Amino acid sequence: MTTALETAITEALNSPEDNKLINKAYIEFIKANFIIPVEKEDEAGEPKVLFFTENLETYLPAFTDKQYLDTWADGIASDINVLTLTGVDLLKGIGENVTVCLDIGAKHYKAFNAAEIARLKGMILKFFKTP
Repeated sequence: MTTALETAITEALNSPEDNKLINKAYIEFIKANFIIPVEKEDEAGEPKVLFFTENLETYLPAFTDKQYLDTWADGIASDINVLTLTGVDLLKGIGENVTVCLDIGAKHYKAFNAAEIARLKGMILKFFKTP
């Protein structure tokens, strides 16, 4: 079953100049739920998100479906737990200069770079701004 986010990302990737489709993908990202791999809980019981660093770039793997996570985590599944977050909570909790790698290995894989994450954060600030 294809999710609204998967469809929106595929449409935006197929039409990279169409701002309406890009914005639709961003809105679907905000509305979506994500599965984030975390390290097994430490003594304090606090989950530690699995970030990866390469060439001074920080990446966060995020998944929309457990099947995508299971495929990606093959070989490390017994060493991790998962955290489920809304798109809003993911954006509120993510730091600066982090690229979100969404559904690694899937046909609709998309890396949301730091500039896109900043744009998404700006969108949620507009949505949840109190008068």
